[in-house]
Amino acid sequence: MSILDEKVNKTILDIENLHALVSKTKWNELNREGFVFELERATKRLGEIYSELRDMNKEMTLMLEKNTPNISDVLSEMQREIIILESNIKMEKSKKLREELVNESEKVEVPELYSSLQQKIMKLTLKARYSAEKIKGFLTAKKVPFVQKGSTARNLLELLQKKEDEINELKTKHYELKKEGFFKADKKSIAEIEHDLFEGDKKLAIVLEDAKKALKTHFAQIEYVEGSFTNLKRKVETIESTHEKFTTNAIGLIKELKKDRDFARTSALEIEQDNMKNRGELTSKMLMIEKEKNELKDKAKAKYLQDMEKIKKELTQKDNIISNMVKLVEEQEREISNLKKKASAKDRDELIKSQQSGPIKIE
Repeated sequence: MSILDEKVNKTILDIENLHALVSKTKWNELNREGFVFELERATKRLGEIYSELRDMNKEMTLMLEKNTPNISDVLSEMQREIIILESNIKMEKSKKLREELVNESEKVEVPELYSSLQQKIMKLTLKARYSAEKIKGFLTAKKVPFVQKGSTARNLLELLQKKEDEINELKTKHYELKKEGFFKADKKSIAEIEHDLFEGDKKLAIVLEDAKKALKTHFAQIEYVEGSFTNLKRKVETIESTHEKFTTNAIGLIKELKKDRDFARTSALEIEQDNMKNRGELTSKMLMIEKEKNELKDKAKAKYLQDMEKIKKELTQKDNIISNMVKLVEEQEREISNLKKKASAKDRDELIKSQQSGPIKIE
């Protein structure tokens, strides 16, 4: 076994381990700390798989052989998605740091986002596995020796018929799975559906690899079975086309299943934003009412104290006026009493004088 074969087998094993690791836990049931841990671990392993596929793609390019599998598109997508996943990790960690700094008691967790990122990673593992299987099939086909003359076209057609039956069986399973995804979405989760699609893709890739092996094996008998060879080549092209359609339909199915979930997530976020806005407005109004109540209370208290002070001043002034009037009346009464005493004394003196001077003459 060559070094490149060992690398391919190791990469396939790493992809299977990553898929098993990601699919065994439902991320939408995790809290933020658990989600960050799982996302960081999965992103790190996905980056390692990307590096392995990139190195193998460089080696395949240096072979300068015809029909070398091209996985550049998959590598570009993986690189782009890994950057996005790393950005999500940094964002979640910055949220945690901000909560610790401002002592926020209410943690904001988005299970829909966690599940979406889990499905994205599983989709990347599916594409990575497909690319690795293409490289493995190419390397295996290179090592298959041409068979000796004497094989018949009948054996070739029987093998093709067997592979075609397997393809039809997989297509039937695919359509049933697609039907269940649209009309019985409550029975299987997206993770389970993607797992089934992954297994179907793996089986289809094995069938495609076997068909390519048969094509290489019977290539030397082209002068004996030229018609059968043409038919075989056509069937291989049909299998490849079916495989591409299967992968495209699988990805489209996952996108369709995610539309409703994304809509529900958007609606939930909008409702939460409206609730937060209404709570803020209600709190502001309550604070304004409380402020106005305190201001009215202070004004009423100040007016009451002012009125009481004014009444006290008026009562004091009236008491002073009454006291002065009483004193004035008492002085007048004393003067009147003195005048009466003086008048009585004067009349008595005049009477005494008149008695002493003689009888009073009456005219």
